[in-house]
Formats: sequence, C-alpha cells, structure tokens
Amino acid sequence: MSVKKLVWTALSVVLVAIVLMVISCGGGDGTSSSSGTTKPVGTPDTTGVTDTEIKLGTHYPLSGNPAAAYAPISYGMKAFFDYINAQGGIYGRKINFIIGDDHYNPADTVEVVRKLVEQDKVFGIISGLGEETHSAVWKYLEERGIPDMSLSTGLDKWTNPIARNRFAGNPDYVTEGKFLGQYIAKTYPNGKLGILEQSDQLGQDGDKGVREGIEGSNVEIVDVEQYDVIVSDVSAQTQRLKNAGADVLIVFAIPPQAASLVNTARKTLSWDVPIVVSNINCSEIFILLATPENAEGIVASTFGKQVYDTDIPGVQKYMKIWDKIKNGTTGDLNNFELYGMAVAETTVWGLEMAGKDLTRESFLDASENMCKFWCSTCEDYAPLTTSPTDHKGSETLILNKVENGKWITAGEPTSYESTPDCTPMTPPEGFDQQPKVGMDAPFVETP
Repeated sequence: MSVKKLVWTALSVVLVAIVLMVISCGGGDGTSSSSGTTKPVGTPDTTGVTDTEIKLGTHYPLSGNPAAAYAPISYGMKAFFDYINAQGGIYGRKINFIIGDDHYNPADTVEVVRKLVEQDKVFGIISGLGEETHSAVWKYLEERGIPDMSLSTGLDKWTNPIARNRFAGNPDYVTEGKFLGQYIAKTYPNGKLGILEQSDQLGQDGDKGVREGIEGSNVEIVDVEQYDVIVSDVSAQTQRLKNAGADVLIVFAIPPQAASLVNTARKTLSWDVPIVVSNINCSEIFILLATPENAEGIVASTFGKQVYDTDIPGVQKYMKIWDKIKNGTTGDLNNFELYGMAVAETTVWGLEMAGKDLTRESFLDASENMCKFWCSTCEDYAPLTTSPTDHKGSETLILNKVENGKWITAGEPTSYESTPDCTPMTPPEGFDQQPKVGMDAPFVETP
C-alpha cells in the first residue's frame, strides 16, 4: 500500500470517528433507565461471579472505520485475559471478557453498556473508551456501584472528584498540559507561546495544565486559537498564531487538526517553529497525516513503555503472549494492543488481590490500595499506585520525539504521583498460587 493511500486511510478513520461522535452526543452524562444490578445495602455484590467464571465487559468500536484505530486495544486485553485463563484462571475462575461494539457512537454506547450490565450481568466495565462515549454512561455505572476501571480517556472529571467505583487508565489532560508546559518553560525560557486547542473539555483541561506548567516562568502566551472538532483544516488558526508572533507552539488536538497545523506551518508558511503535541498524537497515524518530513523533530508526551522498547523484558513478554494468542488477528504486536495488555494485567492483579471470595467491594478495596505495582511495561519508568483519595494509577509522563519517521524516547520520566507513600496490602490466602503478573513474572508457556 502506498504512503498516500495509508495517509488517506488513516484520515478517514479519524474523521469518521469524529463525525460519529459529534452527531450522536445525545447520551449526556448518563442514562435515564432506573434498571440495573444494585443490591440491598450490606449485601455482598457478586454479580458476574460464579465458581468457574468472572464476567467482564467493555465498549469499543469493532466495526466501521473507527475499529481500525481502536479495536486493537480490546484485542490486547482479551489476549492477556486468555493467557491467564490458559494458566487456570483466578482462584479457578476463567475470565469471560465481552467486548460490546459501540461504533464509537455515544448513543450506541448507552445500549451496549446497558446490555452488558442488565442482560449479561457483568462484574465490571474495563477500559471504557472515549470522552463523549464514556460520558454517556459514567453516571449510570456510578449510581449502580459497578466497577468502572482503567478508563481509556484523559478527562479530569473521571477522578475529580473521586467516585468509589471509577479509576482512570491514562494520565489526565491537566497533568499532561502541566508536564508539557514545564518542558516549554525549561526549553524555551523566554518563549512566546501559541496554543491550538479543541473547543471542548479536552482543550480546556490541556490549556489549564499548560498555564500551571509555565507559571512563574518568562514564557508568554501570545495567542490561543480554537477549532471545532468537525473542522479538520486549521490553516487559518495557524496563520493567526504566526501573525501573533509565536515562536513555539503547543497543540491539544486530535491527529487531523494537529497534522493540518504542522503541514500549514512547514509547507504553506515555511515556518520552522518548534511544535509540541499532546499524547493523542504520539502514534503512527499522526506521522502519516503530517508526513515524516514535516513531523521530524516534533515532541509529544506519552506514558509507559512502547512496543519499540524491545530491550525491556516486559515488552518481550507481551510480544510472546501476542504471538501465542492472537484470537484470529494478524500482524505483530502494536502499541494499541500492548496498551490493552497492560490494562488487563493491572485488572488481573486487582482480581487476585481481592481474594477467593470475590465481590465488587473486595475488588474496589484492592483497586484503591495498589501500592507500587510494577507492571510488565513499568520497568525504568514508574510503578502504579492508588489510594482511597487517588484513583489515578498512571501519573508519570515522558517525552517522545519524531526522528527519521518514527517516535523515539527523548527524556526521563517525570512523576506527578498523588500518593508517594503507601503500605502494601497483605495478599489474601491463596494469592501465591495464582498466575503471576507484573514486571518480575516470567512468560509461561501455555497449551
């Protein structure tokens, strides 16, 4: 396939996802149904748990153009759960992981999640994807106390304020903005900063963090430009940023708009201004849209090890698991699948620490008392820690940079850990007999 065809394929995936998101945002902050799986106060909630099974669910696009971009995350999760099942499961229970196809459409997300909760009777929802899509169901899950774990989206509202049942999977956009703002203040101490941001909560959260990051420095914000999510061409905003005298840019945008800014700056305006982009763009799609030549030197934030870190034993282990259990998919492990496996591994740790007598309450207790869990891809990076007042497992960021057409690590990890001190939980009886997870767990050959 030619680069040009790859570019247009990538663009169509992202644009269709955006259109679907925008035209179907009627789900609001929850559903109006009063049905669910709530139990009387004081009754242990074992919904989705039998002597032989733990039923988990998620919502992802599995069909249509958005599936090409996002479905691999769910495939990675399923591969890791199947790897655990092949070792006998957790306290003898196999994980039944149900992936609901929501087409990246909030209205469909409501239907998918209600089916998972009310018909399939899942124990919890793992790694719900998307700002608008998960916003359609987060309150529905919260009202019913259903574990809503490792969200694949970075809005600050997921964990601010804390909800007992909900845990973030990604660093939030405010923290990311602060991290990138601090990088700009250090690298361009007298910089005249121009900001391009999406005109929604994503942009607002990022903007807030950037201002925190440059506070006290000599960096001056000379212009803030916004764009509507359905408009992919931001050439006019880019021109205004140049006219305002910006000599460094930060971009809180999704790949089509971020690439539009890069292409306009480099090709149309011949403007070799330093550009910093959010982690949403730390992907192959962004480089294809911007072209490797124009993307060269662009800096982004990201979290965790990447699939190209093949010197890390945990990445090697994930690759072996993927090669063994692909569930009908083809190709080598990619970053989306790697991320999904990391989410599943953390979920397994929580289920094992919850003990043999698994309930939603015991699982949430374990999940909000994670003390420096070194996941397989945490090596040389940072462990995961939570507490009853901190539901952000991942709070460490690192810089990546485009070099010779691919992203490479370009700095040391920076931690914003909310819980620097913690005391590990005492493992429950039988914990040592469960499948090993984490950085020190070796790969296990399975049938």
